This record gives sequence, C-alpha cells and structure tokens, in this order.
Amino acid sequence: MRIDAHVHLFTDGKQPFPFRDDMTTERSAYISPAEELIAYMDREDIDRTVLIQSAYHGYDNSYLCDCLRRYPDRLHGVALIDPRRADAAGELARFYRDHGVQGMRLYAFLDPDASWLSADDQHQLWDAARLMGVPFTWFGHCAQIPMLEPMLQRYPEVKVIVDHLGEPTISAGLDGDFQLRLKAARFPNLYVKVTRLKGLSARCWPYADLHPLIRAALETFGARRMLACTGFPENAQRDAAVGFSLIEEGLEFLSAEDRRWILGDTADSLYG
Repeated sequence: MRIDAHVHLFTDGKQPFPFRDDMTTERSAYISPAEELIAYMDREDIDRTVLIQSAYHGYDNSYLCDCLRRYPDRLHGVALIDPRRADAAGELARFYRDHGVQGMRLYAFLDPDASWLSADDQHQLWDAARLMGVPFTWFGHCAQIPMLEPMLQRYPEVKVIVDHLGEPTISAGLDGDFQLRLKAARFPNLYVKVTRLKGLSARCWPYADLHPLIRAALETFGARRMLACTGFPENAQRDAAVGFSLIEEGLEFLSAEDRRWILGDTADSLYG
C-alpha cells in the first residue's frame, strides 16, 4: 500500500473553480489538476492520495469536492474551513456527510498569535471531529505547538497530523525549535509528516541537512506516526516521486517496516 499523504490540487482560477484570497494572494505558474495527479499516481504506483485543500482556493472547497466525486477510490480529502467561524463544526460535518471529506486543516502558519488553537470556542469543532472520527492536519511553526497541546490532551481520540515536520528552523538543527516538536511526541494522538522536504532543505536531494531531524522524529514518534508525500506537484517535471524516493533509498536508518508504515500504512490507518 502506497499512499501520498499530502497533495494540493488547483485550477487556473477560472469559473467554476475560482481562486480566493483567504489564505494567499500569490498564484502558481502552473496548474495542478486531478487528471494529471491520477496519471502520475498510476505511473509511480501510488494507490491513493490525500488531497489537502490548496491555499489558492482558500475556503472554497468546491474543486476538492469535485475531485473526490470523480475519483472516490483513489482520493481522500482534507478541507480548509475557518476554525473561528461560529458554524465551523457544522461545516466540517456537512463536508463529511455530503462529500466524503475526512478532516480539515488547522492553518496557524500565518498567525502571529495562534492562541486561538486552544480557545474555548474551539471545543465544538474538536467535539465534532471526535464524533466523526476524522483527523486534523495542522500547518504551523514548531514554536506554535505548545498552543496546540491543551487540545491534544483534552481530546486524545482526535488524531492531529503536523505538516512538514512542523516547519522547523533547519539551520538550528536539533537544538532549535524542533525540540518543541519532539517533546510533543508524548501525545500519542500527534503524528508528523515528512513532507515539503525540498522547500525546507538548503541542499539538493537527498536533503542531508534534514536527515538528523527525520531520524529524531523516528526515534520519538515511531514510523507508525509518520507519513510522507511524493512531491507532486512541487516537482515541476513530475517525473519522479522524490519524496518517496528519499524514504525508500536515502535514509539508511529506516528499516523495511519503517518504510512500509511511512509510505502508506500510517495514512491507511488514518484515512482508510
């Protein structure tokens, strides 16, 4: 089982799937349509993919839902919903019920003050996730993780998957803010994605400056709480699953069983 745990799909911004400025006003130089992803998955022997709603489309999840409708056996979906909306829990339930969406992304990355993560008005949303049995993905900085911890403790049934190793300060190595990420491994409902490696690393593949962090994540979280992605669509040529290749070939400290979990079995346990 090979499951890409993190892919963004987006259109050219034209109707019926326009861009929105909720999360960003930047625009991609290329499009990332479902048809190209499915062809890529077939070529790279990827069984299923978890779609993470693109920031280009913001809180308009209509293209995500359309992709899930067209390829229900190949794709899972994680929506973007404003968690501070009064009806956020209802929106999550509606996407789950009507479109098969399996969770939402908590987007703290842009917030100077992320204390809202554990505010009282978030309990209804977390209760909804617990009742539906869907995980959150979390996009933020390592320094923001302590603000998430009260919810991890209060809702042990709710799985939370941290994107991109928690966006650590790579130049600081293991002595920097990544320590906050490692300390949070004490919460068994917290997971970590070994993703966006090309963007995080200051080096070319196999991203040697990330190896100590990935090894430390393995030692604290274990492979059963780690997930990976291929690199689509960040790999503009789309001719190699560079993220999977790193797990398969570039990290000698991983066992065959570790690789099996990171490349698919963990994602299957969360979304299967």
